Amino acid sequence: MAIWQRVQGTFLRLGWGKTGSRVLWMALPLLAALWILLRLISVDAVAKSSTEGDSHANGHSTPRAAWHTLYEPSEPPKDEPLGLAPGSKAAAGAKPPREKPTENGETLFLQTYQLLNAGEHAQAMQVAQTMVERFPNFQLGQFIYADLLASLSGGLPERDALLQHPDVRQRLSQLKAEALQRTRHQDKAFFAGQYPAPVRYLSPNVAQVVLVDAQKSRLYVLANQRDDAGKRSFKVVFDAYVSIGNNGMGKWREGDGKTPAGVYFVQKHLTDPMLPDLYGSGALTLDYPSPIDKEQRRTGSGIWLHGSPSQQYARPPTATDGCVVLANDDMTRLVQLGLKADTPVVIAEQLTWHDAAKAPHLKAPPKAWPEPEQMRKTPGDWQLISAFEWTDKQQNVAVLSHELQTAGRTPKRLHSYWVMEGQRWKEVGRPGS
Repeated sequence: MAIWQRVQGTFLRLGWGKTGSRVLWMALPLLAALWILLRLISVDAVAKSSTEGDSHANGHSTPRAAWHTLYEPSEPPKDEPLGLAPGSKAAAGAKPPREKPTENGETLFLQTYQLLNAGEHAQAMQVAQTMVERFPNFQLGQFIYADLLASLSGGLPERDALLQHPDVRQRLSQLKAEALQRTRHQDKAFFAGQYPAPVRYLSPNVAQVVLVDAQKSRLYVLANQRDDAGKRSFKVVFDAYVSIGNNGMGKWREGDGKTPAGVYFVQKHLTDPMLPDLYGSGALTLDYPSPIDKEQRRTGSGIWLHGSPSQQYARPPTATDGCVVLANDDMTRLVQLGLKADTPVVIAEQLTWHDAAKAPHLKAPPKAWPEPEQMRKTPGDWQLISAFEWTDKQQNVAVLSHELQTAGRTPKRLHSYWVMEGQRWKEVGRPGS
């Protein structure tokens, strides 16, 4: 009975029922289904990893534009255990992680997941209980905790029939998708010495770039910094799970439920007292639609990076109206990185990463870029500070940023937008036009 009471409390914290009868009705089918979640995650993750690995190993891939090519290792990454208890079987002989992870909902979920894979069920239960106590609105965390409780009670023989309920199947599918995305992402250390393909040049004046990989439900912050030897280097200093549009990528029309792909710039930081609860702990507004979007006749507005409603720790991978949505604690940490207005934000369906050591163009401004008309009308020492290029609708497009340094004045920045027509670049408009 004690276990059953704890399960009732779990679902009450989820907000899935306000009366005793409704809680019982929801708890029965979910308990019947929960025990299979981790098995499904493991089977699907192995199957997907094998498929991707075979594709690369055989050297066969469908020709695509670089923007839509996903970088994956030929073998699944060998992630180090996160915060395993000293003396446990999984921890024996394991190297300590290079960087102590920030303890949030995701790190506790991954600890639980790894402990279960290592057969450390008692420790997994302890971590899972901590997870639901600290993050009671983390539905995936509640899910795995309920799975552990169900396994202790022996499960329910009626599970197959109960799993046919449409609402239960839909919610299971959403949580399974979120679990898969969280368990298969690469650690920040994996990207050491790498750079994303859309980035063609970054000067020291551009300190950070935000990157969104929709296929991986992941946001990264790439820092443009100097290493211990004084040489410039690129480093992923932050990453977080995100949710995108409920109809995926490729925004085309107002209200289509899709997230746009392109390069945008941070405009403002809005804090939670200024926002409805829907936007969580805050928001960074973006300048969608860009002149390139307008050239392609795309409509819509209000595409932001923002937090989650207070009753929901995170959303399923595709569950927004088009914005990029983070958990509130992740959104807070993102803002604490000191992102400035005009920070570039690259939103891609899939990102390609390359070896930065083999990309000299990253450190020296390419000479082939044209000069925007506005620069010619404003005399001064304009310097190219960033260049991004990708393929949009089978057409090469680019976003360039120049900066004018004037003694005693705030530097003036100018963004220009280009499409390739034939063998020549054509400027397609000014911001706000």
